Amino acid sequence: MHLDNQLEAPGVVLAASEKREFSRYIGWTSAILVGGALLATLAVLIVDPYHLFRFIDKAGFNRLKPSPDMYREQIKLAQAKSLHPNLLLLGNSRVEVGFDPMSPKLRKASYSAYNLALAGTSLVVANNMFEDMRTAAQPPASAIVGLEFLDFLVDPATPQSLPGQAKSVFFPLEWRFETVFSIKAVTDTWRTLRLQKTENPETMTTRGHTPLFEYNKFARQEGYYSIFRQRGQENAKSLLRRPHSLYGAQGQPSTSVDKLRHMVTTMARDGTEVHLLIYPYHAELMAMFGETGLQTIMDEWRRMLVGEVDAVRKQFPNARIILWDFSGYGPVQCEAIPARGDTRSVTRFYWEAGHFKTSLGDLILERILEKDNGFGIALTASNLEQNKQRIAAERSECQTLNPQIFAQARSMIEAARK
Repeated sequence: MHLDNQLEAPGVVLAASEKREFSRYIGWTSAILVGGALLATLAVLIVDPYHLFRFIDKAGFNRLKPSPDMYREQIKLAQAKSLHPNLLLLGNSRVEVGFDPMSPKLRKASYSAYNLALAGTSLVVANNMFEDMRTAAQPPASAIVGLEFLDFLVDPATPQSLPGQAKSVFFPLEWRFETVFSIKAVTDTWRTLRLQKTENPETMTTRGHTPLFEYNKFARQEGYYSIFRQRGQENAKSLLRRPHSLYGAQGQPSTSVDKLRHMVTTMARDGTEVHLLIYPYHAELMAMFGETGLQTIMDEWRRMLVGEVDAVRKQFPNARIILWDFSGYGPVQCEAIPARGDTRSVTRFYWEAGHFKTSLGDLILERILEKDNGFGIALTASNLEQNKQRIAAERSECQTLNPQIFAQARSMIEAARK
């Protein structure tokens, strides 16, 4: 028995030593992991890839931020609330790309603006975001709201749901957590550092503007023709799938009408000056509307919008609401598309037929805020017919000046039908 104990003793000592070594290994590993996590979190907070903390804002280090591909709605709302803007820009990607909140036109008019527009969204989302903003801060003095014609189209064979109340955006704790303590936050931190030395970066500014700088690279490599062509083919397929009615099975308009009415009524009650915009679609896209039979629906839509605005004005006689029509085929919208293979020509107003540059956004701001520059019509019931005639005359002139725009629009629609 004594001999057995002597034989087992070395084994017991060895096991205790292994335990101590293992404990030290676990301790060091845990310390490294915790330290790494703390350093990664500190890096996220300092570099601030989503403009949420603003501890440091230094050119060449972290001033340029990547365009976020997660929690865009929550990030934009958080940014806007921290800045307390007196002008909100609302709409879809056409507003998000086309209007720079730091435009000299806005600064000259003493506006502190934020671009709250979101790509791929409708007035339902815009209304919810506006509601969240006004409950968190004082209602804005002014608002510019882009109206997407295509969002108002409904299938008459599909019953429309009854209008609901606008709901405020709910901020789950998960998004706050993931914008700090996640692998994605760390990779976006690294993207931010790399972005500072990138020419034409894909970025979103501190005031919500997505300028599409990266399109400059595409244009130099492939030419604007390719950019127009690719988006034009997408537009052709999309338009052919769209319904051709403004009213559903029970004669109800789309949900966008309900949200527009709710938003404009709330703004009128708050004393917010409202500018509603019909977008300046490029002539190619307008021609596609004609080729797919949507042009007459668009005329009816303008009349519907005028009726909605007049109804709110009747309820609030002192309300400042203007409906602007920037659509048509004028010299701006009829901008020539560079020829195939031309990688030197640069368009002035459009990235492609659906998205306009800030140069055109500034023309709109100038018309709204400063003076009559000949671009855009303040639409009312009394000038609807005159406006319709204007667009027809512009179309005829544009077709004479740039017939290739209409030929390309027709060919893309015909190809999409096959």
